[in-house]
Amino acid sequence: MTGVSVDIRCYCHGLGDCMLLSLPRADGSAFWMLIDCGIHSAARGGADKIREIVADIAERTGGHIDVIVGTHEHWDHLSGFIQAAEAFASLTVGEVWFSWAENSADPDARKLDKYKADAASALAAASFRMAGVEELEETAKGIDALLGFVFGAKGEKVRDARERLRRLAPVVRHLEPGTLAPLDSVPAVRAYVLGPPRDPRLLGIEDILSETYALGGRSASAAPLANAFDLNAATLRIDDDPSAPFDGTMGLPLADLARGKWPEDAATAAFFWSHYFGPEATGAAERDQAWRRIDTDWLASSVDLALQLDARTNNTSLVLALEIVETGRVLLFAADAQVGNWLSWSQVTFPATSGRPAQTADDLLRRTVFYKVGHHGSRNATRAAALEMMDHSALVAFSPTDESLAGKVGWKDFPAPKTSARLREITSGRFIQSDADWIHDASLSVPITLGGALRAIRVQHGKYVDLTLG
Repeated sequence: MTGVSVDIRCYCHGLGDCMLLSLPRADGSAFWMLIDCGIHSAARGGADKIREIVADIAERTGGHIDVIVGTHEHWDHLSGFIQAAEAFASLTVGEVWFSWAENSADPDARKLDKYKADAASALAAASFRMAGVEELEETAKGIDALLGFVFGAKGEKVRDARERLRRLAPVVRHLEPGTLAPLDSVPAVRAYVLGPPRDPRLLGIEDILSETYALGGRSASAAPLANAFDLNAATLRIDDDPSAPFDGTMGLPLADLARGKWPEDAATAAFFWSHYFGPEATGAAERDQAWRRIDTDWLASSVDLALQLDARTNNTSLVLALEIVETGRVLLFAADAQVGNWLSWSQVTFPATSGRPAQTADDLLRRTVFYKVGHHGSRNATRAAALEMMDHSALVAFSPTDESLAGKVGWKDFPAPKTSARLREITSGRFIQSDADWIHDASLSVPITLGGALRAIRVQHGKYVDLTLG
């Protein structure tokens, strides 16, 4: 058994990621790496929980973090950099690591940034318009649940959190797949960058059923939905909307009719009134003709855009594989990577250098003994083939999730039962889900048996689980 180990403090605060790693420097001191710090906007008291976490981080690290990793632009991973901004400002930070997808100097990243900003704006407008429309009530709930990854409970933007994180350190790195992140002062550990991919097709792949335990990407953007809002507000001419199904000479703008601007031709005006706006006489009863109109039906298309935005953002997750050099054992931090990101790893290779042979992603997966479960245990964030490659004899897995909250906001199979069951099986029970009763109830004993890569486990009930891995 090697003497080298890595300590991980896994915070168990709800639906959000925050993990504090202690890596061994050459002189025996701790190199502190924080991977994400956030909680979903729907969590009750979320900001207070995050502030408690950051206070604990400050105490444990002595006020200095060597590297903060911001995996991707979602509120449940970055909210802490707004919610606990004052506490973070009192810390010193050596470096901040992002993926290439968060680099404003990168043309591909700028395109992604614009797409995400446009989509978030259009979806926020769609959610507002759906309010009070009974037939779209469930659709609105789904949109709002996904917007919870983009906006805070008070409307804060996750992009602001990302930029606050960027300003915490004098050195900011944007990492590329197929490279090693610099850990010069920690020769006992190597940090391999697996994702996100550069290929826009892979960034768009949210789900492939055959790759998980249980559809491909779409190419639509936010423009059609955003243009529809402008058409309804009469701030865009239909002839200037390339996604419009008809020419501007066809029909009449709904915005004009709704404002009482009727056509001069009396017969045409009478037709629109009697068929779409006025009451209809049916015997002694009259009813509103609004049932004929479809002026809110098009809002349902926002569901596709919401799913695209969520998938593309998750697939931009920075994925790190930390290798303990002496044994070759690997700790995998997949953030919220969905299938497209996982599939891209087959194209990633790490060339041989002095003292290190060439590596592929499969080489690293076969030696993986710790897996931070992707996207809170959702089915399309753990690729079955990759999980089956891992070293089951030593595997430990941690899933930061909140099954109760997921149910309240309408997410089904979150976490996915089949994925969770398989994780329990292949880890020989060394599977830790952050909302487990034994973590939050001091009267319950720890049901995890030491073995494999797990050398020690300690619980601070209701707060975190400490793991020592080697």
